[in-house]
Amino acid sequence: MQETLGARLRGARINSGLSQNDAATIMHISRQSFSKWENDRGYPDIDNLVYLSQLYKVSIDSLLKDNDDMRLRLVPIMRDQ
Repeated sequence: MQETLGARLRGARINSGLSQNDAATIMHISRQSFSKWENDRGYPDIDNLVYLSQLYKVSIDSLLKDNDDMRLRLVPIMRDQ
């Protein structure tokens, strides 16, 4: 079974030594947004995904690797830009 984006985000945040509240404060978004993303009840938009990868010092590819659902959501967005 593939690891979900939420699990990867949670792991990257924990490895960075940040709480959900710490990361939310740095990014100027609600802690509830982090909870939603980490529990796979929603996805960060592309701008927040980039910010998360920079904050956690991980590649976007490592967050999205083998996550077909997220990749399918992002491909149309990236084509429009």
